[in-house]
Amino acid sequence: MRREFKIKGILFCVVVITATTFLWGCAIMPYKHTSGEPIKEDKTKMIQPGKTTKEEIIQWFGIPSVIAKKGEKMSLPIEMAGGMYGIGAAGEVGKQEVSSDTFFNLFSSKHKLIENHRIYYFTYTKNKGSTFNMPFFGYSGGRALTDKLLVLINEDTGIVEDYIFRKQE
Repeated sequence: MRREFKIKGILFCVVVITATTFLWGCAIMPYKHTSGEPIKEDKTKMIQPGKTTKEEIIQWFGIPSVIAKKGEKMSLPIEMAGGMYGIGAAGEVGKQEVSSDTFFNLFSSKHKLIENHRIYYFTYTKNKGSTFNMPFFGYSGGRALTDKLLVLINEDTGIVEDYIFRKQE
């Protein structure tokens, strides 16, 4: 009986030490991050190509994340470059060099683009996820949703000519 008690005690200690060793580095870290200002869908419905002014756009949506001029190279955070425009993957971290022509191409089929056109680019990104780390094993998962508003403005007239709004939920 005493011998069984010793073996059970030793086995219990081995299990506790092994479990402690593996769980020592274990961590579950949830994260949430947002960037930009929320783009209000009701405000986007107020945009009237040919009537809405640049000043109204800035009043409604704030300072754009980027103001793009045709032919420029821009350094965008990857979360802004990613997603529906086929550049990078949404949720990645860092910067990516992007040609502004990528954004102008979205309008080129409907508009004759001129030197004075600018695209005012607004983004709002919500990242949510978690990481789990253990010795010899780790997992990271999450989701990034980015709302994007691109507004084509003629800088000579100060009038909006077109816009694209994509809300991701």
